[in-house]
Amino acid sequence: MRVPFVPEVLDVRSRIAAVWEELTPAERRVAASVRLDPELLLVRSSAEIAAETGTSKATVSRLVRALGFRDAADIRDTLMTARGSGLPWAAEDAAHVDQRLVEARNLDAAFASLVRADRRGLARRILRARRVLVLGARNGHPIALQLRAQLAQVRPDVRLGPAPSQTFGEEVADLDTRDLVIVVTVRRHAAGIARLIERCAQKADVVVLGDPTAAVLAVPARTAILCPVDSPSAFDSLSALAAVIAGIANDVYEAAGAAGRARVEAIADAYATLGELGEP
Repeated sequence: MRVPFVPEVLDVRSRIAAVWEELTPAERRVAASVRLDPELLLVRSSAEIAAETGTSKATVSRLVRALGFRDAADIRDTLMTARGSGLPWAAEDAAHVDQRLVEARNLDAAFASLVRADRRGLARRILRARRVLVLGARNGHPIALQLRAQLAQVRPDVRLGPAPSQTFGEEVADLDTRDLVIVVTVRRHAAGIARLIERCAQKADVVVLGDPTAAVLAVPARTAILCPVDSPSAFDSLSALAAVIAGIANDVYEAAGAAGRARVEAIADAYATLGELGEP
């Protein structure tokens, strides 16, 4: 049975917490995204929210009713008063959407999520950490590999896990509050990712970088950055994730100031001394 609401209860996050145990898995996926950013219910249509969370319009409608609102218009009126307004992007039939349009929308949503995560604050957290551990499996591994490579240009002790033929346990056994962990996870998520995130969050500062289906997994983390991977083709597109990690690395470089530039120069000098790079 759904938990009833009284008119005085207007906070969307509180409403989600009240009904969380009663929600279906699909409803939780939508609710987790809304909990991260209730403004989604204001600036996105039901069709758009369904597309971004990999669910259906019916699922979004059921969640809206479960939260105690009559319909989408009712919840928009409530949020308009509290949070201001915004413009949604238009939903289209996926069968007729050009790949470039989809990628543009993915990028818009991904960078909006990065902005909500406090870009400057995240860069400072990455710089202040004793060490940065970037974890990725399945589709998340190449993104994790690239993020580690870029961050290592700017600050020392950036590690990638799991190492070949190893598992996550070896990487996270000695985490503490001085560490920052970035977990990259993309649908279909590797088994145990939820437990990994929860375990890391008990010890360290955790950032989850993934597609919208990672929203529920990211609940224990301090920060979640969600990048749509929608594509009209048979396979997901990781281009928005790749663009976001470049943005994060650039933010860290700018925040590092002279120390970051000195490290970049020292690495370039090492490349030259070792003869590791060929001629352009």
